[in-house]
Amino acid sequence: MAIKVPLDLNEAFVDRLAETDPATGAPVADPVISGLSNAVKLAREQATVLANLEKAALADRTQTPEANVLRVATAASKAGQRVAAQLDAALTRAKTEIANIEKRTGAPPPPKDSVALGIEAEIRARLAAMGDKERADAIAQAKARNDEIVIAAVLRGPAMLTGLGAAQLDSIRHHYRQHTHGADYARLQRLTKAVEAMERSGRLFVGIVKSAADTPMARQAAIAQREAEAAAAHAAGV
Repeated sequence: MAIKVPLDLNEAFVDRLAETDPATGAPVADPVISGLSNAVKLAREQATVLANLEKAALADRTQTPEANVLRVATAASKAGQRVAAQLDAALTRAKTEIANIEKRTGAPPPPKDSVALGIEAEIRARLAAMGDKERADAIAQAKARNDEIVIAAVLRGPAMLTGLGAAQLDSIRHHYRQHTHGADYARLQRLTKAVEAMERSGRLFVGIVKSAADTPMARQAAIAQREAEAAAAHAAGV
């Protein structure tokens, strides 16, 4: 098996994505990122425990190789369950926060009167009637001027009403968030990258668990143990 804990399985890759105080350079508390970091820390610690256990088991001559392999496999399965629970909880919390920010900052507030609503509908209709180049130029100008009326009309309607593609619509939404919700946008970027870092670490840990718990020798040892226990129970009349 030879379990090795990769350097990339480290909470530092999440911690470095936390916001820092511009005056002191100290990390700004963020419970969501802290939750992701703690989950990766647990994964790293459990992976280290498994690596040490495997090393000790391979050196143990008081047990059969099969028994030692089974001991490591059992520990890996239990560690996998503990870590998976914390990773899943942290990931769910982070994705919920990301979804909340995206919903809150996805478009300007709706107009308060029918006249403004009518203007937005006219803008969407005009954009839909344009050719691709003319439409792209109009959108580029609206972004350059930060024209909230045009941007709002685009973001509050389905892409099909303006003739825009999904990538163009995402670009406008990205522009709106960045220029109108700067703090939320920055946090959204940090959270998204922190989730990606945690998921990479999670995949590394899952690989370690599988390498220890799901091997032909471990499966055979488990079958042999169950057969031995069943035979002992039968002999005892249980």
